Amino acid sequence: MITKNRENIFCWIEKELNPVPCTSEEFIYNEMESQSGYSLPIIYQDFDASDRGHWVDRGMLYDFLYSTDGEGKKLLDFGPGDGWPSLIVAPFAKEVIGVDASEKRVEICRENAKLLGIRNANFVSYKSGMALPFEDNTFDGIMAASSIEQTPDPKKTLWELYRVLKPGGRIRIYYEALSDYKDGYENDIWIVELTESKCKLILYNRDLENEYALQYGLTIEMSKEELTKRISANGEVSFAQVSISFLEKIQHMITKAQVCRTIHPSGKTWVSWLKEIGFKAALPTYSGGMAAGKLFDSYTDDNRPSSLDSVDEAIKKIVKIVTGLEAPIGFDPMITAIK
Repeated sequence: MITKNRENIFCWIEKELNPVPCTSEEFIYNEMESQSGYSLPIIYQDFDASDRGHWVDRGMLYDFLYSTDGEGKKLLDFGPGDGWPSLIVAPFAKEVIGVDASEKRVEICRENAKLLGIRNANFVSYKSGMALPFEDNTFDGIMAASSIEQTPDPKKTLWELYRVLKPGGRIRIYYEALSDYKDGYENDIWIVELTESKCKLILYNRDLENEYALQYGLTIEMSKEELTKRISANGEVSFAQVSISFLEKIQHMITKAQVCRTIHPSGKTWVSWLKEIGFKAALPTYSGGMAAGKLFDSYTDDNRPSSLDSVDEAIKKIVKIVTGLEAPIGFDPMITAIK
């Protein structure tokens, strides 16, 4: 539950700034040079076997590859961001096509593919909420990483993905569960750097019970560093530090206000929708990323594999097992469905 003061902040934004409703790509993805903050191993960084996050990333690679049965197959990556997982899966697939409603994301994906010398990954754009630019039964498998819920109508998007998937094909969905934000994180904050002198303040109002989130984006003529300094307390930036009085003080520096509403189905809702649409099976499973992280923890610095090939060999075996094991709904935000 949010306090009365928090409610007043959103009411103030609605009344005084009149935010323009927009889609996710208009809200943020068209403005980001890197959706991942240049953090992706292989795509932006050399693989580091001593970095737990890099193991998790490799675990997710094999998660998507095995869950879609995608080795040597034609795969769709719905919402590839910076080219993830398209560009790390591509070396194992026949072809990967990434589709995104953000022209900026498509441009970045193409640039990253070129830099990596990957020739079997292509990226195309489509209009958010509209039909995908593919014929029926085009893809052997589909990967969707925290992307379906960024569309105006996730259930309609699922229908489209079902249409372009071949009979017997698999879709692997990694979704953002709002339940992760309970107990104090229903309201949250994110500051995104746009230029050296301009940033975007994003305020979240999440409704966990009704499975949707409102994001208010305020473009401010101020550096990220300066804004962070103004609303931090003891070095921490939190939603609680934002007040109406603060927003009033900087109102003359706010050049654009937007609001984006996104629907975030729970695991139970995802399974229900998938079955209603016609998928033969919808199975929540454990994730390869989680398994790879646990595997990393089982080693010491002295006996941990140190090369990419040796890490992959260790990870592949366990990922192939856990991605086929049914997990309690919502335990791990991963679902595999078969058409």
